[in-house]
This record gives sequence, C-alpha cells and structure tokens, in this order.
Amino acid sequence: MNKFPDSRVGYQILFMDRGRMSNTNTRRNNRAKDIAQAALKLFARKGYNAGSVEEISAEAGIGKSTVYEYYRNKEELFTAAVHEGAEQWFDDLDTISRETQDPVERLYRIADLYTEDQGTECAEKSRLFLEVISQTLLQGGLFSNQRHLVLSIYRRHVRTVVDFLLEGVSGGQLRPEIAFNSEKIAINFLAYLDGLSLHGMVAGEQVDLRAQIDLFLKYMTPLLTAQRTEAA
Repeated sequence: MNKFPDSRVGYQILFMDRGRMSNTNTRRNNRAKDIAQAALKLFARKGYNAGSVEEISAEAGIGKSTVYEYYRNKEELFTAAVHEGAEQWFDDLDTISRETQDPVERLYRIADLYTEDQGTECAEKSRLFLEVISQTLLQGGLFSNQRHLVLSIYRRHVRTVVDFLLEGVSGGQLRPEIAFNSEKIAINFLAYLDGLSLHGMVAGEQVDLRAQIDLFLKYMTPLLTAQRTEAA
C-alpha cells in the first residue's frame, strides 16, 4: 500500500523537513555570527593574548560551553572575529559605492571610516586591525604562518579602491592616466590611512586625524582630477 496516497503529501512533508533544516542552519549561522561579533569587541579592547573564551561568552550573553559548540578554541574565535570585522568593513564600502558615484567623495568617505569616534564599531575594527598586524608580524603570532588569510583581506581592500578609481576614469571624473597606476595609487592611499590610524592610536588626542587626512586629500584630489593643458 502506498504510504502517501496523495503524492503531494509526501512533497509537503519533504519541504517541511527542508524548511526546518533551513531554519536550524539559519539559527546556527546567526549564533556563530553573534559570537564572532562579541569576540571582535573583546579582542579590540584587550588584544588576543589578554582576551579569554570566558569573557567572550559573557560578552555574547551565553555560556562558555555554548561557545565551544561553534568554535573549538580561542584561535578559531580570533580568526572568526577578524573575518567578521572585515565583512563589516566591506559592507561599509558597499554602502559608500551605492550612495555616491563621485570617486573623490568615495575616497573621502573611506577616510571617514578611519576617523570615527573611538566608541564606534569602526573604531573597534581599527583597533582589531592593530592586533592583526601584531599577530602577523611577531614570531609565534597566530597569523605568522597564515599570512595568506590576512593577505586575502588586504587584496580585497585594494581591489575595492582600484575599482572606485577605474569607475572614476570611465566616467570622465578622473584623469585617464590614473587607470595605468590605479593599484599603486590605491596601495599608497590605504597605506597612508593605515599608518596614520596606527599613529593616532599611539598619540591619542595629540593628533587630529581628521585634520591630517583632510590636508592629505586636499592636495591629492587635484592630482587625480586636474586635466592636462595642451602645450601652446
């Protein structure tokens, strides 16, 4: 005898099972993301070595055992925090891309991400960036033998700025020759912002990051947008 006289009943049960599985996966993904965000906040405040799984679980509002259901150890938590910070950063860049087509405005908006108040998520990601650098460059650091993980994020960041520059060239807003040096310009631009951000973390209120960046962009912008005049 056919277990399901109406075959549609079988399909309905199948889809219900798939729906429950999908909901379970969604809940697990959301919980893992929440834990990664809590780890980001903690590691940004205390650094990798000083942070603990217990503190991350408290930050996330869950038990320590629950954390271990998603991440095996502190190393995995730190890696997850770095990826979460990177994805948040690229979400910010996507927002900039959608909200303005002006390449110069886009550069200013990227610079804004480096000058947010210290209590914001952007500031947390900036402080986490310093910890990532330490864990990459120091012998025995978590990423000392896994630089490809950090390099992939870096390359994606450079690629985003390159795309902004090339779109500006295609739209006639930037000088055509910018296209030939777009990657070098992007690397120099980001290196300046990264370096100044680190400098600001050390010097604190003694350095006005906004004023420094505005001065840099004031003199950089004409080099990107000025049109050559033909020789008489």
